[in-house]
Amino acid sequence: MYLLLSVIALIAALVLARRFDLGVAQTAAAVLPTLAPGYLAWAAFHADRTEADPVDMDKVLEQLVVAVRTQWDNEAAVRRVNDPYPLPVAWRATGNDLAEDWPLLTSQARALPGGPPGNPTLWPTDAAGLAGQDAEIGQVFSDRVPTQRLVILGEPGAGKSVLLVRLLQDLIARRINGDPVPVLFSLASWDPDQPLKTWMADQLRRAHPGLASAAPPLVARTDTADAEPSDLALHLLNAGHILPLFDGFDELPPSQHAPALDKLNLALPAQQPLVLTSRTTPYRTALTRPGTTVRLNSAAAIQLLPLKAQDAADYLRRDAGGQHTPAASRWNTVITHLGTPSPVGQALATPLGLFLARTIYNPRPGTPTASPSAPHPDELCDTAVYPDHDAINTHLFRAFIPAAYTPHQTHPPRWTAEQAHHTFVFLATFLQNQRAGSPDLAWWELHHTLPSAIRATLFGFTVGIVAGVVAGTGMGITVGGEIGGRLAAGIMFGLMFGLPAGLAAAVTTRRNALTPSTRLRWSSRAFGRHLLLGVVVGLGVAFVVGLGVAVAVAPVVGVSVGLTIVLASMLAMGLRAGLTAETPDLTTVVGPDMLITQDRRSFFLLALAFGLAPGLVFGIMFGVGIEPMSGLAVGAAVGLGVAVTLGRLQAVWADYTVVRLCLGVRRELPIDLMAFLKDAHERRGVLRQVGAVYQFRHIDLQRHLAPNNGT
Repeated sequence: MYLLLSVIALIAALVLARRFDLGVAQTAAAVLPTLAPGYLAWAAFHADRTEADPVDMDKVLEQLVVAVRTQWDNEAAVRRVNDPYPLPVAWRATGNDLAEDWPLLTSQARALPGGPPGNPTLWPTDAAGLAGQDAEIGQVFSDRVPTQRLVILGEPGAGKSVLLVRLLQDLIARRINGDPVPVLFSLASWDPDQPLKTWMADQLRRAHPGLASAAPPLVARTDTADAEPSDLALHLLNAGHILPLFDGFDELPPSQHAPALDKLNLALPAQQPLVLTSRTTPYRTALTRPGTTVRLNSAAAIQLLPLKAQDAADYLRRDAGGQHTPAASRWNTVITHLGTPSPVGQALATPLGLFLARTIYNPRPGTPTASPSAPHPDELCDTAVYPDHDAINTHLFRAFIPAAYTPHQTHPPRWTAEQAHHTFVFLATFLQNQRAGSPDLAWWELHHTLPSAIRATLFGFTVGIVAGVVAGTGMGITVGGEIGGRLAAGIMFGLMFGLPAGLAAAVTTRRNALTPSTRLRWSSRAFGRHLLLGVVVGLGVAFVVGLGVAVAVAPVVGVSVGLTIVLASMLAMGLRAGLTAETPDLTTVVGPDMLITQDRRSFFLLALAFGLAPGLVFGIMFGVGIEPMSGLAVGAAVGLGVAVTLGRLQAVWADYTVVRLCLGVRRELPIDLMAFLKDAHERRGVLRQVGAVYQFRHIDLQRHLAPNNGT
């Protein structure tokens, strides 16, 4: 209403000036400078009376608990952790070389501000009391570890990640109001040169976009030197409301292991509970590296044990249908080797080995037992073919993808085993060679498969061609001629416009990291408010420019230019303000497919906001100055070019699409890549999902598939 009154007052002043011969130009020059201060005064008045909704932190934590529980319950189901039942994984305490000495650990816990996090009467008398198995992991962490800081160590495939998921589920089940929320973080994506909490906050925002909302005013400052305003993600970390479960310490580059431990100690002091998983050897190496004396402060440590032979045998038979079924009897010879030092006995002493073996050798419903899709497990006992543990592992990894993509299953795959293997080899090679071996397969990072200059050139050339054809065809229709001639003129104009557009895009291509955009929503209130502001700003500019054009060219042209500027100003300011960041429900977890949908939507909304105004400006100018059809064509072409180019700077979807189509044409990846990845995760078990990224089921599978690792 305030802006509307300002516009009415401006018009009234100009009418009165003309009526009484006061000089329209002088009146406008006197009135226009008052509009901006007037608007600023109104904006300050409006902001002063618009208070943010209070943040209920208890509600935030409860919603986050729901989201985390749903996320990992679903992931456990996809990974078939409980199918047919959870494997009985056991552990024991490590020696003092990998953990704090027990008397020192208990004294540190008692000395913590506010006292120990647990009940000292439940602590064991020594570290040996940390031994346990299966679902006891929650009790061990909560009641037996004095500081609630635990390192879980194990050999490759021993079940560290699955045990961490079990711990997370148990902690959520045990949680009472006020307790921190357990959240799993994959350490492989952390660069120790980046502040740990900054990285953790980024991971939280990406998986739970609702945490990007502003923190409560009283705590909306971070503890960093620049004291930037904080959001909920950073506030929850700083306030100790997040219990971090760090998976895959060994997946960091070896040179970063010792510095990473040091950064963990600095960012998360002794009173902060946490869990860290790692392979035993890399962790031991980090602690004993010459010249360093670093370890995770105030932490106990446990070592996962090999599976018991009887447990492994029971599991294989039960997965095959039960003790006395024909399919279970296929394992009789293999079972005699379990628990022995034979190659097959060693390979099947880990949950990973059992998972691969059952996937390959236990027929699924619909698989003919005599078909090549169901090889016999007895072949694993042939020491001439598989002389050692590594040979068995290589065979299991090699046979896993064909078994996962066999056509004889309830949901037959759209892709053949050969197509799937080719795709996984490409992705594994990309991760090993271009992402420094990181396990995080993020769709928005696939642009690294093409050089930035080539990617931008293809993008700019395509947009230039389309925009040029639109403009050229429209202008050809204006001049007349046959349809073929018009199209030829359009294509020629498109080529002339596309080449410089592609080169310009290559020269000005963005160098900074590409990340998915913020989810946007439409705000009619903000659109209407800034639409009026656009009128105010547009009238000022239009009066000066339009008056000059009217004097220099013709009054009608000046009026047209002035109206065009007002219209463009209205749309530019209104549309851009109408697109505001959406605060999603905290119970929503954003996975890779939802993230790409959100980014694509943002791209088109931003393209509309950026392209409509310049399209109208050029369309009206050319329509009035030349001919309406030419104006329509030129306006559409300019609007399209500006929209797509500027939209690309705000969203990753455009670059991802260019790369996906290029790699699809070269048959490196499926055209419908996201459908392939989702199927590989949800139905084939080749991939797992951690937050907004996919990972191979096991890091050793990724390394096996990369050519330089000996596939």
